[in-house]
Amino acid sequence: MYDFVRKDFLWDAWDRGLDNALVSSGRFHLKTIQDLAVYAHLRDSSGQTIAEIGGGDSRVLRILSKSNRCTNIEKFEGADGGPPKIIEIEGVTNILAFLGERSPKLPNAHYDVVFSVSVVEHVPSERLSDFLDDGMRILKSGGLWLHAIDFYLEDRPTDGQEARYSQYRNWMTDPRLKSIGPIFDGPLKFSCDMATNPDNVMYSWGKIAPALTPLRKRAQSVSIILAGRKV
Repeated sequence: MYDFVRKDFLWDAWDRGLDNALVSSGRFHLKTIQDLAVYAHLRDSSGQTIAEIGGGDSRVLRILSKSNRCTNIEKFEGADGGPPKIIEIEGVTNILAFLGERSPKLPNAHYDVVFSVSVVEHVPSERLSDFLDDGMRILKSGGLWLHAIDFYLEDRPTDGQEARYSQYRNWMTDPRLKSIGPIFDGPLKFSCDMATNPDNVMYSWGKIAPALTPLRKRAQSVSIILAGRKV
């Protein structure tokens, strides 16, 4: 699967009450959409070994840990707005590492699921292949590779946005991965059926990271959902 999270999915998730299981701040924003997008794939998991990359104070692991063996792979260094100190979640083991560093703390072929929410967009373009390689190393055969990725869509995408989008999409043609759903082959262009981050949230985020305010004024903040199984 490679597509943008769309309103059709989001409204169906609300109809099914999937949001009721997840811890929420009570404020709707992009991560609310992304949590639902990954949780929809994982909600029936039981007895699985699951790792979230950069989960911080994870909303999803709080519910998955009730019936699975869960790990939060997170250094808690405050990078990119993440938590600056260790957060303990009941039933969740913290491993202080970054995916892509081939940390010995992360064993080979160990996890049934490796997922992230709003993390992959922070990985430098030159390190995305390392991130994928390390993910394939720690996943079991048949394991699920699942990511919700922030993306800004403008009327006319820049060359950098096009290149980054292609890098993500190329993961789904990697011989080590098999998509578990359709791969969107349309143009990199905003459409009204995409689920979006509200403008008031983007405005408030601009107070935290003002350098991105010009981009947020001209772009829509949406999410890619990417899912495949290790061959």
